[in-house]
Amino acid sequence: MRAFLAIELDDKTRQLLRDIQEKLKEAGVRGNYSLPDNLHLTVKFLSEINEAQVKKVSAMMKNIASRHQLFVLGLEPLGKFKKGNKMVLWAGIRNSPPLMDLYNDVHSNLSPILPGLEDKNYSPHITLVREAVYPALFTELNQSIIHLNHTFHAEGLSLMESTRKEGRLAYQRCVFEPFISE
Repeated sequence: MRAFLAIELDDKTRQLLRDIQEKLKEAGVRGNYSLPDNLHLTVKFLSEINEAQVKKVSAMMKNIASRHQLFVLGLEPLGKFKKGNKMVLWAGIRNSPPLMDLYNDVHSNLSPILPGLEDKNYSPHITLVREAVYPALFTELNQSIIHLNHTFHAEGLSLMESTRKEGRLAYQRCVFEPFISE
């Protein structure tokens, strides 16, 4: 299965991001908008994994979640990057030492389970629009969107499967491990 580890979003955060997507549409941004149920913060993309690896990743998640406390994440203004010759628009995540500690823990513990797993710089973000085309300069577009002063709780680590349902990209939770609550 095609899989990734993620922090899922609460309903309030999803709604805020949906509102931002609507503002982007109103500003003339075209592209492949992330469905509201698919909005998430990727911790680590795993690619294709088999059933034996799913079991090992699940055990690793339980172990890691038991060492990390629930923490708060904050949204930052929109950002963009090129993927091939297409643009991706995203909501940024404020600098978060607990998130970086989680990422480093996940990455180091995945190495024995998934050798050769890609090691890129981690740039936490929530993808809003893929293959984005926008009529205005990006700075003008970003300024037209409400200022993101929103925080939400990272409650646990989820193993998500990426599938297609009725021709649409869908993410389904396979495993959830809660972080330690205070």
